Amino acid sequence: MSGKFLLGTLGLAGLAALSVASTLLLSREAQSVLPAPSATTPAAPADPRSRQASSLNQQLRQAAPAQLGDPGPLPASLQGTRHDVRLQLDEQGALRVEESLLRLFDFYLAGLEEEGIDKVLTRIHRDLAAQLQGPALEQARDLLRRYVDYRIALQDLPAADGSLDAGALRQRLEALNGLRQQFFSAEEYQAFFARDNAEDQYMLQRLALSQHGALDAGQQQQALAELEAQLPDEVRQARSASTRHGELYAATQAMLAEGASAEQIRLLRDQSLGSAAADSLALLDQQQAEWRQRLSDYTAERDRLRSAGLSQNDLDNAIAELQNSRFDERERMRVNALDADL
Repeated sequence: MSGKFLLGTLGLAGLAALSVASTLLLSREAQSVLPAPSATTPAAPADPRSRQASSLNQQLRQAAPAQLGDPGPLPASLQGTRHDVRLQLDEQGALRVEESLLRLFDFYLAGLEEEGIDKVLTRIHRDLAAQLQGPALEQARDLLRRYVDYRIALQDLPAADGSLDAGALRQRLEALNGLRQQFFSAEEYQAFFARDNAEDQYMLQRLALSQHGALDAGQQQQALAELEAQLPDEVRQARSASTRHGELYAATQAMLAEGASAEQIRLLRDQSLGSAAADSLALLDQQQAEWRQRLSDYTAERDRLRSAGLSQNDLDNAIAELQNSRFDERERMRVNALDADL
């Protein structure tokens, strides 16, 4: 989904990072075929790249699906991954507004650093056209326009100063939610951002409690428990699962440091997560160990080549041949990314 704007070191991570990839995105230009989500029309951005990308997005939106060119393979960072989003229609044939739609958008937007905005937007428009048609496709395209414009508008929010003052962070969160409400209807806001906002409000209230000097430890603990109880069920369950996994990871690392066996680790995981999850984690441990061993063997052979007195050209060819003999194409990308640090 959209980037989570959780607040600071107590889980407050996002409000200081509001402009992720937004400088490469676009302004709102064309009028929507749907009712405007807000009476206030945000100003167009001054950034030339944003205006250029806005024009491109509008061209793609007006293009027939058959006219959308093939942008080629996914960028390296997305190779072997997929978003698994299947867009749904309601009983009237309209697009069902769900959080997964933003997950689809964000999946492709994650490739902005590796390929141009033209390819990224073309990928999204092609995906939408492959899943939808008619009014539902227009609805999705309009949502894409407004989402991208929203990402640009994040640039205009006041820069975070790193402060953990609860009052200042609350103002920033209110500004963020106000911006969301400019671009999205009440139904869309609820589907896209309600969970994020609930988590942000919770973390903000936790921060405020931690700064409340009049409460003793027992009162703070009781207040925190009351806050936790007020969270939506799905948020509370997700937080509980995250805490459980974090505690399990810490316990596992401590046991490994003390020389615990693989069977002892598996037993702990079985007790915490169940047999199926314990088996999956054990398999992952084995795969990671095998990968580390392959990297170690490669590094030793690479270092031997480096000390063999070869010319730079011969050395480069020898290392390339070594990689080709030890790794497949995807693995070679990982090796090349890691090689300087091996």
